[in-house]
Amino acid sequence: MGQAGLWKTSGPVTKEKREKVSVVVTFRHMKILQVGTNFKQGGIQRHILDLTQFLRTQGHHVMVAGAPDVWGGRDIDPDFLPLSLDRVANDSSSVAVRFTQAMKCARELRRFAAKNDFDLVHCHETAPAIVAKMAFAWSGIPKIITFHGSAPDRTRQFARVSKYCADRVVSPSRTTLQSLVDYGVDPEKTKMLGLGITPQAAPSVQKVQSIRSSLQLADTDILCLSLSRLGYQKGIDIMIDVAQQVLAKQSNIVFAVGGTGPLEDEVRLLAKQAGIADRFRFLGSISEVPEYLAAANIFLLTSRWEALPISIVEAFRAGLPVIATDCGGVKELVGDAVGRLCQVGDVDGLTAAVLELAGNNDLRARLAKNAAKLSKSDRFDPDHVHGEFEHFYQSLVAKQNT
Repeated sequence: MGQAGLWKTSGPVTKEKREKVSVVVTFRHMKILQVGTNFKQGGIQRHILDLTQFLRTQGHHVMVAGAPDVWGGRDIDPDFLPLSLDRVANDSSSVAVRFTQAMKCARELRRFAAKNDFDLVHCHETAPAIVAKMAFAWSGIPKIITFHGSAPDRTRQFARVSKYCADRVVSPSRTTLQSLVDYGVDPEKTKMLGLGITPQAAPSVQKVQSIRSSLQLADTDILCLSLSRLGYQKGIDIMIDVAQQVLAKQSNIVFAVGGTGPLEDEVRLLAKQAGIADRFRFLGSISEVPEYLAAANIFLLTSRWEALPISIVEAFRAGLPVIATDCGGVKELVGDAVGRLCQVGDVDGLTAAVLELAGNNDLRARLAKNAAKLSKSDRFDPDHVHGEFEHFYQSLVAKQNT
């Protein structure tokens, strides 16, 4: 299977060597399929593409499949397979329609796989995993699923899909992996692998000043920034309630959210109804992330659920203190040394945290210094983390070929 001719082993594969196969087996390259639901702008998509790029630079042949969008498609990547997995994941469709779409995608994927001798398939989210299971059911190809977080009431479903559709389950968060184990996933099948987040370019000082000017910020104004999709998960409605309470007590704070999403009209209306539209800015989709982070004073995340948000790591790298809600693996990142952690939906607690940091320059500076230091951890280093993925892949494929 795959690149079997390139394997090198030291002597016959004994039972002991089989157990230590990741150490004794090496090879030059693999043929890997990465499957995502869609390739809109987002943290999951960025993770897939960053990992893909790293593996390709190491000489592996990596192909990508999913619903094409601004970050993925054949016009961007010739090794991209357009696959309508977004229709499989569409909760608004009936089960019958989604099953029909899954069958169609599985047939397309099976035909594609017949022309490509894959060594391993890595799925991101449940729709890709279900379709991959249908397409590769009898192939013996190792199948991995990554848990990027889900609404708490859907964790049981993810665990069920993981048990029946994947050989191994990966997540960047110990907390989220444990939630799957609690629902019956074999802990021996799980592995925590970090987020290999490629650092962005250093911000332009002129652009940072331009951003603060465009937001009509005075030198004494505090910019409280969030990079969030405008959807239910990110709790923008909660953030608006927080902003309303904060601004009733301290007027030199501006809240800004960079991102788009299905609830954009709704949350804009909520801000207007709360009487804070002039101090709560919706920035839309932004490409100058480092500049916006550099222009900010506090990073705020009011999510209802997460796994391990890339946006928090980027805020740390920018030297920003972070106020976030205790969901998924967020508590593995945020504590009193780098910011404040509040309960999901705790408007009063989030309000108090914003006011505390906004009113104390020395405190913000100390938290920012700690955040910048934490961001240099191996857990977020792209070469280190992606190298761990590569080694993990190699060990799985090696076991399959022994």
